[in-house]
Amino acid sequence: MTLSPSELSEVQRMFQPSSIAVVGASRQPGTIGRDMLRKILDFGFNGIVYAVNPSAKFVNSMRAYRSVLEIPDAVDMAVICVPKKLVLQAVEDCGRKGVKSLVMITAGFAETGEDGAKLERQMFEKVRSYGMRMLGPNCMGVINTDPEVRMDATFAGPMPVPGNIGFLSQSGALGVAILERAASMQLGLSSFVSLGNRTDVSVDDVLGYWNEDARTNLALLYIESFGNPARFIQVCREMTRTKPIIAVKSGRTTAGARAASSHTASLAAADVAVDAIFESAGILRVDTVEKLFDYAQAFATQPIPRGSKVAVMSNGGGPAILATDAVEGNGLEMAEFSADSTKKLKGILADLASAKNPVDMVASAGAFHFEAVGDILLNDPGVDAMIVNFVLPITSDSRDVAEAIVRAYEKNKHLEKPVLVCFMTRDGDLSGTPTLRAAGLPVYIFPESAVHSLAALTRYGKVRSRSLGETRTYADVKRDQVQKILDEAQAASREQLLPEEVFSILSAYGFPTLPSVFVATRDKLAKAAEKLGYPVVMKISAEGITHKSDVQGVRLNLRSQVEVETAWDEISAAVSRLATPPKKWGVTLEPMISGGREIVMGIHSDPTFGPLVMFGMGGIYVEVLKDVSFRLAPLNESDIEGMLKSLRGYPILAGVRGEKSISFERVTEYLFRLSQLAVDFPQILELDVNPLLAFPEAERCVTVDARIKIAKQS
Repeated sequence: MTLSPSELSEVQRMFQPSSIAVVGASRQPGTIGRDMLRKILDFGFNGIVYAVNPSAKFVNSMRAYRSVLEIPDAVDMAVICVPKKLVLQAVEDCGRKGVKSLVMITAGFAETGEDGAKLERQMFEKVRSYGMRMLGPNCMGVINTDPEVRMDATFAGPMPVPGNIGFLSQSGALGVAILERAASMQLGLSSFVSLGNRTDVSVDDVLGYWNEDARTNLALLYIESFGNPARFIQVCREMTRTKPIIAVKSGRTTAGARAASSHTASLAAADVAVDAIFESAGILRVDTVEKLFDYAQAFATQPIPRGSKVAVMSNGGGPAILATDAVEGNGLEMAEFSADSTKKLKGILADLASAKNPVDMVASAGAFHFEAVGDILLNDPGVDAMIVNFVLPITSDSRDVAEAIVRAYEKNKHLEKPVLVCFMTRDGDLSGTPTLRAAGLPVYIFPESAVHSLAALTRYGKVRSRSLGETRTYADVKRDQVQKILDEAQAASREQLLPEEVFSILSAYGFPTLPSVFVATRDKLAKAAEKLGYPVVMKISAEGITHKSDVQGVRLNLRSQVEVETAWDEISAAVSRLATPPKKWGVTLEPMISGGREIVMGIHSDPTFGPLVMFGMGGIYVEVLKDVSFRLAPLNESDIEGMLKSLRGYPILAGVRGEKSISFERVTEYLFRLSQLAVDFPQILELDVNPLLAFPEAERCVTVDARIKIAKQS
């Protein structure tokens, strides 16, 4: 259980109250206080409802109380709709009454500026002092469709359809649209919650409740910010073992982040960090609300496929080709039919039709063909899932075809193979769609949407079956050595560490490093190079220069005293041409290492989420190619496996054209060691190991170059 018993009980009271007081219930039409009271009553709340209005004896034919303190019985939850200036008194009264849960509809707090944020802090301190839990402020409310509860404590939107989906939105305005879209698509909700400013109850609180709720099988999220990222990941990892989570996270761009901040008083996180968290947590991320609903249709009604082999049937060639392209483009496979299935297909299809995958039944295909072909394909042992495309001919009605598809689906439902339907009908001819949805079949307008949703089902199957593995730490690291280096650098007000300090830190955490020597003057080059042994590499070393290649500060494969001194002169000339040349500079000489494959590892300290670990294809073009992946530290084995295999360049590392694979075991060890360093020393803001040369032989792997930036001393 991700929430403690007491935490779970607190959140449950918010979703399952036995009595509700609407504080700010109003007689005035068009007010939130009146609409809220009406919604609770109209949905048939199975509990007691109290109206609180200091200036009315009756509201909506109900007795009104001037304060919750006048209500004679216990109150589980208060929905507060009063003006902002009255909020603190309302919270005080609820606390004195012993109310355990608050739904704060009132807005005008942190989302409006510092004065509002100050009032919000005062309100939260009062909430916490009485041991209450609060949803909001600036939220739309909460819904629970459980027949034992029947609570719609929101002020807008249509009546929700009961079902198995938990829907969370951090935007109240978007929450209205979500409820309307869900109702129009007949997507059933177990519950809905709008978090607003997320002052107290957070995303992980709600997910922890849904994880224990037998009526919730799928969670859909629209989120703009996180609470505690580590707790969020822990909750999601546990939940996604049995229940999928699909999320839209806004703030992908700088403009989007600004919009999210002004709307909810929450800062959007760096998008790479969000992707890293979602990957670690097992969340399926979508980039639009429309795709969220596409996925929701499939996940709410269809089983998880056992494999990735897809059968496509269609009465039109174009949609069949689109579906096939989408199948292959989304990492799925077109199934190969058995000889028996092919024989049966040829026996019922027209001469011009195709009995191969995709099955093009041609435009003359009718309801009989859709039912018979669907039955054959679902019973083929080589088929894991089916996509059905229907293009409405001029003379046809979609209802008969829809009923035929439903019959084939119902007959073979026990096989637990997902079926997704694309109905490309004329505007206004939707007679078949309600039939399909009533039978639990997801319906899409275009083939690609159906395939994307099926691919998401398949990805979740992998998430559900994955083993997170362990998080490794190493006892041989030398923390004191690293601490001393960081303390001295901070005391000297240096943010960029010197090369010798960087390599000393990496060596202390078990990274292999090359022998090197710093040379400050030209006359000492020859002796230093001879001591190392030719050939050597020369790199500029100066404070403020981080990308050495950008300033022409690297020379490779120097084989003699003449070449070494010429390289010094060239670097000196390049330094003199800089707009702001360093006051002091020198060079670092290292042995020239050839072969191996260049990889990059790094640490980035995200101000919201903490340390992120990076891995990718290395070299001077790393920022151009951007073939890298991130995960939040500390890493586990599943994180590292995902980081490695997500790279476009993974086949190169694994070995192509007869090459041997690099030592992934050693690379995995280095990533664990880097993760440990990131957790042990949060003052490391940036660390790049680029390149680290990886070889098939573990003992040959070596760090070639690295840099570290640290935080200023506070």
